[in-house]
Amino acid sequence: MATLGRKRGFDKTEALHTATLIFWQKGFVGTSLSDLTQGMGINKPSLYAAFGNKATLFISATEHYVSQYAAPHFAKLENSELSIEQRLIDYICSIIEMQCDQHLPSGCFISLCAAETASLDMPKETIKAIKNIQTLHETRLLAFFEQQVSLGKLDKNVDCLAKTIFILSLIHGCAVLARSGKSAEQIKKAIIDNFQLN
Repeated sequence: MATLGRKRGFDKTEALHTATLIFWQKGFVGTSLSDLTQGMGINKPSLYAAFGNKATLFISATEHYVSQYAAPHFAKLENSELSIEQRLIDYICSIIEMQCDQHLPSGCFISLCAAETASLDMPKETIKAIKNIQTLHETRLLAFFEQQVSLGKLDKNVDCLAKTIFILSLIHGCAVLARSGKSAEQIKKAIIDNFQLN
């Protein structure tokens, strides 16, 4: 007798990837269990057995998004042969290309779900997961600016936190533009033509 629940040939990694794309497109609140099971090609018992409930699956999806899609952009900040401004422009433009990639949901997973947290329609643990990721992003950028100060490449009196928030504001703004249909070329041109660190 076949065991109910887990589907034969079930690939947990692929299923998590699919769930990430669904949450990226619809957000936590807008994604139903039916959206997930149909998209992942599994039934509810299989979903619960592999990932827990919708909230725990969402948390796993956010971690997958960060590791596979968000974190790689930071490599653009590490090219010390370029100016600080150029490294930041390359970093932002790399993110814009992802946000506008026609093979992915438009915009940014974290930006979309961060906006949802204000509605209080998300479980506390999912709100905490999004806020933790936002904090990690801010911390990483802040460390970049502080390092440039310590290396003497930025004035010692520069407000590193303000610079960090400036970059975060650009990234989240670009995500909204991408989601509303602006092309990568349009958004990147606006950033490149108007970017000023000082």
